[in-house]
Amino acid sequence: MRNVIPTRPVAISEHGALDQTAFWRRVHGLRAALASQPAQRVALVCEDSGWFAAGMLALAQTGRICVVPQAPQAGSITASGAHVGAVLTDRPGEFTEFTTLAIGDAPPAGDATASLPDDDVCIECYTSGSSGMPKCVLKAFGQLRREVAALEQQWGEQLGDALVLGTIPHYHLYGTLVRVLWPLLAGRTFVTHTCVQAAELRRWAAQHRCVIVSSPAFLQRIAAPAELPPAAQVAAVFSSGAPLADPFAERLQRDWGHAPIEIYGSTETGGVAWRVWSGSAERPYWRLLPGVQTELREEPAGMRLWVKSGFTWQSGWMATGDLARRHDDGRLVLLGRADDVVKLEDKRVSLSEMRTRLMAHAWVENVRLLLLAGPRRSIGAVVILNAAGRRQLAANGKLPTSRELRNWLRRSYEPVLLPRKWRFPEALPDNDMGKIEHANLQQLFARRA
Repeated sequence: MRNVIPTRPVAISEHGALDQTAFWRRVHGLRAALASQPAQRVALVCEDSGWFAAGMLALAQTGRICVVPQAPQAGSITASGAHVGAVLTDRPGEFTEFTTLAIGDAPPAGDATASLPDDDVCIECYTSGSSGMPKCVLKAFGQLRREVAALEQQWGEQLGDALVLGTIPHYHLYGTLVRVLWPLLAGRTFVTHTCVQAAELRRWAAQHRCVIVSSPAFLQRIAAPAELPPAAQVAAVFSSGAPLADPFAERLQRDWGHAPIEIYGSTETGGVAWRVWSGSAERPYWRLLPGVQTELREEPAGMRLWVKSGFTWQSGWMATGDLARRHDDGRLVLLGRADDVVKLEDKRVSLSEMRTRLMAHAWVENVRLLLLAGPRRSIGAVVILNAAGRRQLAANGKLPTSRELRNWLRRSYEPVLLPRKWRFPEALPDNDMGKIEHANLQQLFARRA
């Protein structure tokens, strides 16, 4: 990884640039202000990514636990169960039930020396995974630094000096790593606010060659690639948090000229593998990131993927939640969640396999399947219809539409295994990272439809 380039700004906003000297004076000023504070566990909640980066480094350098809540609200800190002594924030008025430290009140120090925390200093992250319940994951700074080095080894030359834009918030670990820490350590400049509209990306790209750090939730809302910046101004697009649906990946490659680089991993494992659209035949295959080892271990549900790298949450081999198989050349094919093999009336079925079969229907754009509890357990189907499917739904109604899809599945499954309840929302209930949380899917079946 390259050394930080002193002449390049750390961050930039519509109000101006934050140069290297000002940034490190800010970090050391925060360190001095924290020295008189008794709190050892401090939640870091900043809207501005420049302040977030400075606060994270200052907390780590003073030996405090930097707690990054799942969402930037006081309720998220409470719901997570994290016991914090104070909140370091640029919005102190929103955290009145806590001891607040206004991050902007710390005067900058005279010292502008660039200095990184020790590798064993921990940052406490929270992730919901598929359950919707906050889960605490401790990440050592050394793990984050090594993952950034792997990203730079893989794509640093391609990115060059591109400006880093993010459509995902920096308080998710993916955002912290790729939007903030990677450019900071590699000497690139990042934009301090989250771009929530494609027009903001175009505005920045009109002045700078850029890299876009995004998610399926954002990319799949793009009605036409023309809404995005000119392809010549974009060095790369990254997407993570959930798989990008095939039609969108293909369309972005075909009509825009940029297929997003999808990164597979989790808060616990860090990045594991990546892929980019190069045709439907190559779509299932994932290539490992530098420094990542994998092995497959047999379980009743199938072959579970285990990973080992310098940036996993725990040392040694660590289980993922996914089933997989290995291609002859070492690439991975992900086969769905290890916990989505369900049993109905003594018969086992893979929800991932059923989803793949349902996705092959001419009316279907996207699908999620889940096991519904009750006197008689059954499968529920949440189906996003494409234009042809929506026309059928409007013309014939829900019952004939669901009957057609059930008949399609009957070619492959016994009747007892077929979904008994169907929902046809306009979009999947994802979060800001594009993850489809199980609790949100269950809510679709909590009411009659």
